[in-house]
Amino acid sequence: MILSRYFLREALKLTLAIVTGLFVIYLSTRFATYLGEAAEGKVAPQHITRIVMLKMLVSLKELLPMSLFLGVFGAATRLQQSSEWTAMRAAGVTHQQLLRPTLTLAATTAVIVAIITLAVGPRAELELQELREQTENEATIAGVKAGRFREFGGGSQVFYAEGLSSDERYLVDAFVRSERGKRDDVLRSERAFIETDPRTRDRFAVFEDGSSWSGNAGLLDYIVTEFDRYALRIENREPTQFGAHIGFLFTSELFRHDGPTYAIEFQWRLALPICTLLGPALALLVAMSNRRGQWYLGLIVAISLYFAYTNLLGVGRAMMRKEVVPATLGLWPVHFACLALIGLLLAWHRRWLSRRRASETVATPSAHA
Repeated sequence: MILSRYFLREALKLTLAIVTGLFVIYLSTRFATYLGEAAEGKVAPQHITRIVMLKMLVSLKELLPMSLFLGVFGAATRLQQSSEWTAMRAAGVTHQQLLRPTLTLAATTAVIVAIITLAVGPRAELELQELREQTENEATIAGVKAGRFREFGGGSQVFYAEGLSSDERYLVDAFVRSERGKRDDVLRSERAFIETDPRTRDRFAVFEDGSSWSGNAGLLDYIVTEFDRYALRIENREPTQFGAHIGFLFTSELFRHDGPTYAIEFQWRLALPICTLLGPALALLVAMSNRRGQWYLGLIVAISLYFAYTNLLGVGRAMMRKEVVPATLGLWPVHFACLALIGLLLAWHRRWLSRRRASETVATPSAHA
């Protein structure tokens, strides 16, 4: 139907505009964040673009559902504000006829979100983790600028290097001053580099061919040590937990393991595609419940319902992790609650439309009389 296709086109245009705006905001924020981390020596500058692109790919699973929800609501509100919905209703168009193109668009978007959450997302997250671990050493080296003093450990350690080697893998003529209570430790070496412990993930500055002085300032009790290799810890890290890595597992691997942890992860990955499918129908019915001139009230209600839906999904996930809710039950009660709300709104619209038609039928003979 022409009117249904018109509504579908308007909803798609608004959705694309919203997702583009959110994408630009998210992109600029991410770039600023990683540029700051690069300045602190946590991310290698040459890998920022790749990391941000992978992050943006993963973020689409959250941007697309919200954008589609707002796009459908905006398109339905626009029909009401310009009296187009009155004309469409006079032509025999009902809410059910607008639900069909809405569900078609929602199903298409839900497939895209499902591909990201079930297939592309875990691979991208794993690649991000591997990329960050691979470039930790060069990131720290890149964060130390030649000829500038750099603080570590909240200022307890001051690092300085005269320059970088030609391949930018080593620091040349390095100097470190460390405070340990009343004692001052000073160290210099011909070259230095960063090394990460494979077990604890702690980072160490390794110095080669140098000397160290340890003692109290103003006293002649300094201990001078010549060394070939000396490692100084510059960052402590908590041991990596398995729970942080389950999100990197491919979806097919989740079915190979028993246990509620894997079932919870699968439920969570499946939640966003279902939210993408149900959200636009809810947005349409809420928008059609508004009166002309009160669209902002409908917007408040729609956004509140959307965040209530997504927050309840998060609460359900947390309750399953704490074993308050069984993993076999999953997040289905939240999805069914949203579906029930859609059914109630649709029944209310049908009842309201039938009453309006009945009143118009009664009014027409009286007008002829």
